[in-house]
Amino acid sequence: MKVSPEALKKLKLFAKASDESLQALCSAAKVVTYPKGSRVFYDKEMLDNVYVAFSGKFCLYKITATSDRRIIFIKGGGTLLNDNLQPGTLSVIYCESFERSTALVIGKQQFLRIMKDDFNITLAVIEQYSSKLRKTYRQLKNALTTVPVDKKIVARLYALRRDFGVITPSGILIDIPITVTNLSEMLGAQRETVSRTLKKLIKEDLIVYKNKRITIRNPDDIVHFYNREKVRCNEMTLI
Repeated sequence: MKVSPEALKKLKLFAKASDESLQALCSAAKVVTYPKGSRVFYDKEMLDNVYVAFSGKFCLYKITATSDRRIIFIKGGGTLLNDNLQPGTLSVIYCESFERSTALVIGKQQFLRIMKDDFNITLAVIEQYSSKLRKTYRQLKNALTTVPVDKKIVARLYALRRDFGVITPSGILIDIPITVTNLSEMLGAQRETVSRTLKKLIKEDLIVYKNKRITIRNPDDIVHFYNREKVRCNEMTLI
């Protein structure tokens, strides 16, 4: 399956690409569909292609020393899935489809040539790397063992609403299916602990959890919940 220049233009990564670059990308890219839970690539796999999320959602994760899965990021349309664009390099993370999704698969050599000819694409790639670094720093800060699980959940929901938030009459819907297991894998916390914490947040009317979708009633109330527990601002970052 091929992709059109108009469809590429809607993706943030290629929003400012030239017409020539869009045509080159259309010729080089193929659209691959991944059913929910399908592996896109493995950690330490030799990758000769660039993978760009086209539709749906993908999760990037690592396997811990205790063989548990730790979700690092969930990525939507228009985002790079593998970090190293140099040919003949290994992946540094696992990637699988979080739901039925499609990805653009482009040869690294071809993608680098297009980047070389179109600095706007290069800038978009750099911005995505910078954004991922900022989010990684926040995650490291929030991973402190002194931060209670409920505050970690609040911080992660606050971050997810930035990427996948949709305004509804009930609040801000995080428009991806999130199970208790997913949250525990994002936080590195026990599933039972996460389940109890979600019930606490629901009881305090901070969130609504229905059909695997979480709605934040009011982001200001989430911040207030965080602050009232007297967690110092240098221990955890919501922003």
